[in-house]
Amino acid sequence: MEKCGVCSENLSEGAHCATCEQWFHYQCAGVTKSGYQRLSKDKKLNWRCVKCKPTETAHPPNSPRPDSESDLTGTEAVLTEIRALSAKFAPLEGLKEEVLALKKEFLDFKSSMNTQFSDVVRSKINELEQRIVLMEKVQCQVDQLQERIDQLEEGSNRNEQWLRMNNIELKGVPQSNNENLIDIVAKIGARINYPVSKNLINFISRVPSQQKEHFKPIIVGFCNRYIKEDFIAAARYELKTSPLTVSQLGLSGNQRIFINDHLTPKNKNLLSKAKKTAAEMNFQYVWVKHAKIHVRKSDTTPVILIKSEKDLTK
Repeated sequence: MEKCGVCSENLSEGAHCATCEQWFHYQCAGVTKSGYQRLSKDKKLNWRCVKCKPTETAHPPNSPRPDSESDLTGTEAVLTEIRALSAKFAPLEGLKEEVLALKKEFLDFKSSMNTQFSDVVRSKINELEQRIVLMEKVQCQVDQLQERIDQLEEGSNRNEQWLRMNNIELKGVPQSNNENLIDIVAKIGARINYPVSKNLINFISRVPSQQKEHFKPIIVGFCNRYIKEDFIAAARYELKTSPLTVSQLGLSGNQRIFINDHLTPKNKNLLSKAKKTAAEMNFQYVWVKHAKIHVRKSDTTPVILIKSEKDLTK
């Protein structure tokens, strides 16, 4: 086992001097373990201890060389002091190497962290992009389903309205026990100069209303569409200047009675919105003909057919 060239104690590892071939504890050699181990292979092979490092000082030109004993003694003292200082500063060389190594390690760590961070960010971005693509596909499917639902609802509403094409709706007629609805319709027919006999009526009944009304509306189903259209046309012509009232039917009260096409709930709602929009946009006319909603801004403007809420925004 090797012995330290300074303290003569055994050592299992240490710094090796390339000149005197001795081994030294790191502390005895004036270096740190990490600093020595960070030296390159060539530097380790050429490393020299404090005693073996060159310490000669050059003499300036034309200067006299020491030749007396006192001069030699002074020179030895200076060399001794220089060696002592060198021994003290020797660890700094290893410290410098250690600092450089730590700096490199830090830069490597920083680069690694940047790479990892970039990978994480890139992964998150890819994940978000995939989710966006998925959401766009889902949104497309939702739009398609909504379009299909709208088509089905429109078709259902159209069919429901077709089933009501023979019907009229009477609103504002007071209710009474044991009332004769056919007789009421006959009186209205007489008032508008369109006689209605029992054989022209397919069915007649009061029905609940979604609107908060005092009286339930009366639905009259005629035997065919032509009778219904003629009845509506006669009512509009005769009641244009003189509205129909309850008293004209022999009932108490002066409230008006309205004769309309029997619209579906959806078309009734559309008619209500059409009236509101027409008022806001200064349209003069809103009416229903053949169960279809029409609007007109003035006598000189074209008639607009309202089929859906989209038509209200045009």
